[in-house]
Amino acid sequence: MKMVLEDHLKNQPFLQQYINNNDKVMEFFDYPVNDEGLLRRYKEVRNRSYQRSELIKSLISFNKRFTDSPATYSQIARLEDKNSVVVVGGQQAGLLTGPVYTINKIFSILHEAKAIENKLNIPVVPIFWIAGEDHDVDEINHIYLHRGQRSRKFNLRERNDIKRPASDRIISAEKGRAFIKEAFQYLQETPFTKDLYLTLLEDVKEDCTYVEWFATIIHRLFNGTGLVLMDAHDQGIREIERPYFKEMVTNNDRLRSAFYEGAKGFQEAGFGEPIEIDEKNAHLFIHDQGQRFLLEKEGMFFKEKNGANKWMEEEILQKLNQNSLQLSNNVVTRPVMQDKLLPVITFIAGPGELKYWGTLRRVFHTLQINMPLILPRVHLTFISRRIEKNLAWIGMEASEVSKAALTEQKELWLDANTPSNMEGAFERARKELEATTEKLAYSFPTLGKGASAVHSKYEAILKKGLIQYEKQLSSFILHENKTALNKYDEVEVELIPDGNLQERYINIYSFLNLYGDDLVTRVYNQLKEEDTLLGKHVYIYL
Repeated sequence: MKMVLEDHLKNQPFLQQYINNNDKVMEFFDYPVNDEGLLRRYKEVRNRSYQRSELIKSLISFNKRFTDSPATYSQIARLEDKNSVVVVGGQQAGLLTGPVYTINKIFSILHEAKAIENKLNIPVVPIFWIAGEDHDVDEINHIYLHRGQRSRKFNLRERNDIKRPASDRIISAEKGRAFIKEAFQYLQETPFTKDLYLTLLEDVKEDCTYVEWFATIIHRLFNGTGLVLMDAHDQGIREIERPYFKEMVTNNDRLRSAFYEGAKGFQEAGFGEPIEIDEKNAHLFIHDQGQRFLLEKEGMFFKEKNGANKWMEEEILQKLNQNSLQLSNNVVTRPVMQDKLLPVITFIAGPGELKYWGTLRRVFHTLQINMPLILPRVHLTFISRRIEKNLAWIGMEASEVSKAALTEQKELWLDANTPSNMEGAFERARKELEATTEKLAYSFPTLGKGASAVHSKYEAILKKGLIQYEKQLSSFILHENKTALNKYDEVEVELIPDGNLQERYINIYSFLNLYGDDLVTRVYNQLKEEDTLLGKHVYIYL
């Protein structure tokens, strides 16, 4: 296995400005991206208090359902130390872990936790936040696998009109096993296929939720790394969060105003609108009969968006006290809740996340806290041995392919390997055929209209035959070049499938099937030796 690290900032101006601490960008964040910012953030976290004992109990309770790895529980226990902090990042609970960027984000969390611990000589716990409260099943119910020159989508059909959180949404054993069978019938048979297949079938021998299956697989892939998983919809976590929800309800007018002002300022600075600006949005969801509904604030009332139910602030607070009502966060309040709950020194963000965090500084300040230091996750591309050989044959680097499709290069190659005189030869033949048939027509002037009809008929047959001849000869050349053209298609489907970056599309099981279920830990063991992954795109030649 070989790793090539390249800077990837040129095509991401906002990220480049952020990493370089550009003044215009940094006015939307609390800490600079450097050692000074890290130390300032640590001092703030060190002076705050957290419900550490309750947090430890909840994390142990959740993780023990999916792993018995001593490394994970050793990390959880370190949260008792008031000097300890966490590096956190999160994602939805995608099927079979979803696109590769989920794996990449965990690599970044683990790497950064180790780097900060070495730098500050304090306990740093790596936590992956599973967005179990998320109800948009269309974002998590499918995967893309690739083989040869094609990628294919596999999904579990679900009703998206039912707004049930992923932590509560059941995958039946029957549907789960059928999904695995269909996906693995598509994959190439390798020495690793059978074990991967049987392990996944064992995962769904009984009904499970999206979050349960996700956590099972993640803990298996990252076994021994010390990774700690946390489900945002876990009831133990919800109990710890109750006073923070009260705070968000009580201060909702100020919170909404803070977001509106911050988001408008971000937009006016020329950085876009990463989160929809809606003054009525209360940035909280209410759970009712197993479903999740966005709340709006209108005057004295909180009400379901597009619904009839509404509540006074006092009524919501009373129900929270009685534990007869459940709330969850949206994209604006989740970061704040995360910071209230965990001693976060650093948050690991994807490119889109970094921008939406830029709208939230005023929201944090409204609740008397600062934003954590935010670091962009590593970008990572897996390159199979076959694709490495194809790249060498084509004469391009993986980084070049990641920036654009190969359509132009493929056409240039085909032009170079098609007889250069073919088009001209057929054009001459068409002209000669027209001259010959015209000459024939004038050779028999006394035969009348009947002969003219015969001439026209066979002139059309000859012209059509010449067209078919050219088409079949082109198809023959294309077929003869098919093996070479397939190399271009195979490179595209692995590195930039359907015009997308690999990490945003392909599932990790395409690569586990080729290189084994220990691939993830082998990659991490190499990545952790790198001093920094900040602003890097890592190309992994397998």
